[in-house]
Amino acid sequence: MKTTHQVMPAARSEDLLVEELPDETLVYDLARDRAHCLNRTAALVWRHCDGRTGVSEVAALLEKETRLPADDTVVWMALSRLARARLLEEPPALPAPRTRYARREVIRALGLAGGLSLLLPAVESIVAPLAAAAASCITLAACQSLNPPCGGMPICENETLCCKTVKGACGPKAC
Repeated sequence: MKTTHQVMPAARSEDLLVEELPDETLVYDLARDRAHCLNRTAALVWRHCDGRTGVSEVAALLEKETRLPADDTVVWMALSRLARARLLEEPPALPAPRTRYARREVIRALGLAGGLSLLLPAVESIVAPLAAAAASCITLAACQSLNPPCGGMPICENETLCCKTVKGACGPKAC
């Protein structure tokens, strides 16, 4: 599906930690505490989200890099997934009447089969817990230094007690 020359949106760059690996790109969103794994295709599209490059140009780069048929549909699918992961400054205006791109639909349209469909853009996301939420317990001293809300985590010295609000302050209370 070819479209008119439409300019790519801009990728977010603030509050992100990016680690480029050979077959994927890992992006940690510091503002939302979410980790994203972009496959090779999604990463290539994201790297070219500069607000100047056209969708058709990126499709041509994808085809050259992957040596597989890639048209604007693959780029729009990647943009849709990147927008859902909030990795773009502004969500793109998808071509009418499209609001999202289904993997099966794109595979059928491009005539891809089996393993070749793995080259379609994929953005896998997970919520990363805050450091405090990832801990298994809290010390009594740390609990007592908190201001409510206290979190309800188990007290390390006595796991039958949890850090809860007691008389307006944080302290040990039965779990």
